[in-house]
Amino acid sequence: MKKIFILAAVIAALIATDAFCVDIDAMVPLLEKAKKNIKETFASIDGALSAAARELSAVDLKREKARGILSGLCKDRPYMIDCAIVDTAGKMIAVEPEEYRKYEGSDISNQAHIIALHRDKKPVFSNVFRSVEGVESIDFEYPIFSDKNEFLGSISMLVKQDALCDDIVTPLVKDVPCKIWIMQKDGLVIYDPDPDQIGKNVFTDELFKPFQDLVAFCGTVAMAKDGAGSYDFYAKGLEDKTIVKKYAVWDTASLYGTEWRIIVMEADKPVSGAKDTAVIGGEAHLST
Repeated sequence: MKKIFILAAVIAALIATDAFCVDIDAMVPLLEKAKKNIKETFASIDGALSAAARELSAVDLKREKARGILSGLCKDRPYMIDCAIVDTAGKMIAVEPEEYRKYEGSDISNQAHIIALHRDKKPVFSNVFRSVEGVESIDFEYPIFSDKNEFLGSISMLVKQDALCDDIVTPLVKDVPCKIWIMQKDGLVIYDPDPDQIGKNVFTDELFKPFQDLVAFCGTVAMAKDGAGSYDFYAKGLEDKTIVKKYAVWDTASLYGTEWRIIVMEADKPVSGAKDTAVIGGEAHLST
């Protein structure tokens, strides 16, 4: 809670000289709720994968019983694309649901997160990548070991990251004057209320190049797990190109060492020419 009070104080300091007021009382609790709900979703996925991996450790991975375990993992997750059993060579030997079975036999051994799992024999959570199913997605992957601790392969849950985030974010922002967007540490926009921005990279995409204060803000966000700041951007994404100043707070949710930056922001007023600020741990840094 101490960190949240610091963020609230920082935002108050950032806007103290402005004639318009940002609703801090909405922004900071919203950030906490978003982080909590994302962490709970990650924990649910981790629990389901670890339980399925334990069940699979006692069966033949190429038999129907293994497929039944896989099918059970696939249920009741609207953001999921498919689940798969991956062997020690990096081939998908079973895929559910049925419409994705055509991808059985696909070699995914060259995917970065599969390489990491085979190297470290630990669970992995990928960045956004293009899967063999042809979808921009994220993958949660959990190793399978025999009762003799022999590495047998892994179980995978392939997820539509924007659908997962939308499922969490939409109910939170329904009645508040704030928006939430989510970024990978490399600058890729995982989720945004403007769908045209999802999948774009703040550091490299042409859309963001005119907004160097936004790029600088995101550079700070990438380096720091939490903080507060401001930047200039379009009022409502690509729908309304009026440039406004946006005040923001951010925090981090992580799983298996992969971090998501959660940014809660509110548009304040048309840009007045003031310098923008990013803050880490209560210390302000002016962007250029």
